[in-house]
Amino acid sequence: RPNPITAIKKITINTIFLSYLYLSINIHCIHLPAAKSPMPPIPEPDTSATGGIYDVNESGIQFRHTPSLPTPANGDEFLKRFKSGFKFNVLERPSKNELVFEIIGVDVSFANALRRIMIAEIPTMALETVYMWNNSGLIHDEVLSHRLGLVPLNVDPRLFDEYGHDVDENGEAACTDRNTIVFKLNVVCGKNEADDERLQKKRNSEFKAEGLVSGYDVEEAQQKKSEKGGYKKSGDDDDDEMKEEVEEPSVMNLSIADRAAADAAASNLNKSSTPIDTPHRPFTRHVYTRDLLWCPQGDQLAKFPLHSTGVGSGVGGGIRPLHEDILLAKLRPGQVIELEAHAKKGIGKDHAKWSPVATASYRLMPSIEIVKPIYDELAEELVNWMEPGVFKLEETDDADHRVKAVVVNPYACTMSRNFMRNPSLKESIKMSRIPNHFIFSVESVGMMEPAVIVAEALKVLKNKAINLSGMTHEAEAMNE
Repeated sequence: RPNPITAIKKITINTIFLSYLYLSINIHCIHLPAAKSPMPPIPEPDTSATGGIYDVNESGIQFRHTPSLPTPANGDEFLKRFKSGFKFNVLERPSKNELVFEIIGVDVSFANALRRIMIAEIPTMALETVYMWNNSGLIHDEVLSHRLGLVPLNVDPRLFDEYGHDVDENGEAACTDRNTIVFKLNVVCGKNEADDERLQKKRNSEFKAEGLVSGYDVEEAQQKKSEKGGYKKSGDDDDDEMKEEVEEPSVMNLSIADRAAADAAASNLNKSSTPIDTPHRPFTRHVYTRDLLWCPQGDQLAKFPLHSTGVGSGVGGGIRPLHEDILLAKLRPGQVIELEAHAKKGIGKDHAKWSPVATASYRLMPSIEIVKPIYDELAEELVNWMEPGVFKLEETDDADHRVKAVVVNPYACTMSRNFMRNPSLKESIKMSRIPNHFIFSVESVGMMEPAVIVAEALKVLKNKAINLSGMTHEAEAMNE
């Protein structure tokens, strides 16, 4: 009789390793068709591989069992089936920080493990330790420290070591330029706006002489680089690509919504961030993340020059917060904030500030079938009101009817089931969900691109498989 631990080891380890290999090497990109061209046909779901399918009805979903394939005789047969049914397709990239892809032929446990790893186990850099020297403002030390910790830093965490790798002469963990990023915040509110500007210019010159880098210094360095060599701001190429891509049809049918969101964001960026000055009230100094001073340690300034570009190099240069206009505090005349903050490497499992994603979710692929033809007014109602983007109208050769509804893009289906309110449409459409077909939507916070986050999640999953393999070997040795 085979050892169950050995059998589990072979199937689990081989499954994860093979999936990692395919996800890393054999990624296929789907190029969306032109607006007037139909999407490529979606293959019928293989219910024999899943043992059933989820039928969608008015009250929810119900799993319908179907004859399934016999249990694999060994690991080789399992891997052969897995290889024949596995697919990884990149569907679209709505923006620089968003990615939509699908995984076909895996179990829900694999999909959920990948999702949880992206949320909680991908290391990033975040402010962890705050040394508060002076704070006479309204916000308490603990609250201000918490706000600082939640400020995302645009730096590639793969270029830094885990805290604890380097130790001092006593064998205790030591802060070095390889595991720590140092920021300082030193702001004073002047008596009025003119006095505050005078103080800020004076202090900025002092900070610059000390080698400290603020958001104003990065902007100045980029401006000089632009004047010399036609420097282009980080992300401009990506923005141009997104402008071209936004005209293409969206798999998720969100082209209009994406364009509206981009226009709204652009209009907000163009607005001045200068606070409104209320008459007959004391002057208020707004402290933003641009006031944070980066203190380069060791050779960090050489690795992250102020005029560098791209993800992981700060907002166009150096190591800076991802956004320079995040409000940290408000000060009245005479109030001071003076502190030092150290950023370290961590994971979202310990605190949400280290999570690299804003959202990471998946849903099951819809399967839509028209069992009875839908014509004319009923078809127009379905296409324009009930399920927009999922169906389209086609002309018919039938003299009794003008148009009919056909399925064009099941990816856009949100499972609203609005069509079930109409008895005729309810009888004409069959809707289900495929158990082993997952559509992932990943939105990065910004310090890492979503494709990098997915790749790093697969590496973490691979290491988990290696650890499991070691545990099984230890269990076998103990049984012997």
